[in-house]
This record gives sequence, C-alpha cells and structure tokens, in this order.
Amino acid sequence: MLDRKSIAILKSLNKLAEGNAYKVVTSDEILASLSQKSQYDADTIKQIIDFLEKQEYIIIKFSEENTYCYSLLPKARIFLEQDGGKTKSKNTKSNFLNYLFIALASFVGTSVAMLIFILFSF
Repeated sequence: MLDRKSIAILKSLNKLAEGNAYKVVTSDEILASLSQKSQYDADTIKQIIDFLEKQEYIIIKFSEENTYCYSLLPKARIFLEQDGGKTKSKNTKSNFLNYLFIALASFVGTSVAMLIFILFSF
C-alpha cells in the first residue's frame, strides 16, 4: 500500500514520463512538478523512488546523484487509473442505491407483516 507522499511522487513521475519509454529526470524536476514542495527534499525523493522500485511500480535503469532514468511499469499505470477518483464516486452511487433498496424492502416487509397480523388477529 502506498502512502500519500509515495502517491504524489508516482503521479509526478507519471506526468514527466513519455509513454512507455525511459525518461531521465532530476530531483529538481520532480520537485518542480509537485504541488506541496515543502514536504520533500532530494533524500526523501530518493527513498520514495527506491521504495517504488522495490514495490515494482517503476523500473530504474540507472541512478546517479539526484538523477534517475526510469520507466513506469503496468502496475503503476493501473494504480494511477484506479486512483483517479472514478472508483470512489461509483462506489458512493452504488452504496446510496443499496441503502435505498434496503430501506424500501424493509418498509414493504414491515407493511406485509402488519397486514398479516391485523388479518389474523380479528
């Protein structure tokens, strides 16, 4: 599971990437593409990139001081597509419909039970 910082770096690497080809970037370029720059420095970026490589989200062809040659793996692309917010809104709509159906079924079931009770009690 990726934390908030790892997801931000992965999204930044995805923005900087050009298709499936290898891309050479520096830590400064990654920092420039991040929205919250104050939380990151070159060491943090290096640690997160190493973590993403170990988790098989990216592949590093070579890494020198603050310079990386990388390519995103399919696992990263799938994660980024699912993380785009589409799944959350779809689940919210589905959950709302489920709750509505349960409420309606409860109401109908209670009404039928009350009718049966009234008919057989007199």
